[in-house]
Amino acid sequence: MPPKSTEIFFKSESRYRMLVENSCDIIFSLDRDGYYVYISPAWKVLLGHDPSEVAGHDFREFIHPEDILRSESFIAAAIQTNSAQEVTYRIHHADGSWRWHTSRGTPHVDESGALTVIGMAHDVTERLRIEEMMTQTEKMIMISGMAAGMAHEINNPLGAILQHAQNIERRVSADIPANWKAAAEVGVSLDLVRAYLQQRGIFDFIGHIRNAGMKASGIISNMLHFSRRNDSTEAEHVDLSALIDRSLELAGTDYDMKKKYDFRHIELEREYAAGLPRIPMIVAEIEQVLLNIIKNAAQAMAGFESPRSPRITLRTRLSGRFIVIEIEDNGPGMDEFTRLRIFEPFFTTKEVGIGTGLGLSVAYAIVTKGHHGSIEVKSRVGEGSTFVVTLPLQGRA
Repeated sequence: MPPKSTEIFFKSESRYRMLVENSCDIIFSLDRDGYYVYISPAWKVLLGHDPSEVAGHDFREFIHPEDILRSESFIAAAIQTNSAQEVTYRIHHADGSWRWHTSRGTPHVDESGALTVIGMAHDVTERLRIEEMMTQTEKMIMISGMAAGMAHEINNPLGAILQHAQNIERRVSADIPANWKAAAEVGVSLDLVRAYLQQRGIFDFIGHIRNAGMKASGIISNMLHFSRRNDSTEAEHVDLSALIDRSLELAGTDYDMKKKYDFRHIELEREYAAGLPRIPMIVAEIEQVLLNIIKNAAQAMAGFESPRSPRITLRTRLSGRFIVIEIEDNGPGMDEFTRLRIFEPFFTTKEVGIGTGLGLSVAYAIVTKGHHGSIEVKSRVGEGSTFVVTLPLQGRA
């Protein structure tokens, strides 16, 4: 009969093995060169690879290239300091996507004297996504207050510019009797004054001032729309598929789209979920959101040289108490810096004069403040972008 201490040891080992093999997180062991000595069955559940595809392999085969150096430092620091270390990195899923994991590892020397780093990896993808959305929301709240202040400060002098430009046109108009009278009183011919102004292009200058002023007024209107919530407009219960189709028709007939981006040459794929309930929304506002995203996709693909035909895929699906709209393009995508700033007012990657950088910020305000939903973008350089709009089934109330 084995000693009682030996019996306790084997029982303890059995318990530990059961804990490891049934853990929701990945338990792993790495040698000092970064090769997996052991991985727990949770890897298959969380990352889709069979354990035989991982054990004995270099961890660098699975880590995002940008995170390898940081992960190597994690192993080295654990061994050099003989203490627990933590690192967050992206790791490859068998479906081709990248997941964010946080690992905490501790050096261990086994009975044979072999040194390994034993650790536990926890999937933090969803947590980081929520934190990013919260950070984005806080940032947008701050920016919206600044936008409102700027809009009000600019509105007054802009109003004076437009009003005085109109008054100049009226003061030399041949249709107003008071102008003829004033010209006669100072001994000049109103016709000659008008002829001089026409000859020197003054009327054209005034027209340019008014046009530029009206464009600035439109920008201010968008800034105010971005910075305030509008609950006064009546919401309608809408068939989402029909609304998206109508937005695509609007994009196809938009003058700028036809002139610059030839929307007809973009392949459109519709993947609408069947049987979705009608949801309450302000139709014109959600149309504006969809149109902005679609136009941005078309603009991005227009300047992108690729062997693939330009394509926009539109999807709808039900997710709990929400309806999700996805608009995916196969254009150039964007880097992480651009992705994190894409909804900020006046941030744009377009050339000067092509866009104001307000379209997506207004879309953000409409979805989040006006409809109590969320909007985010997923993108990688060279692999296109996907905008995800989530709207509550119960609408804004």
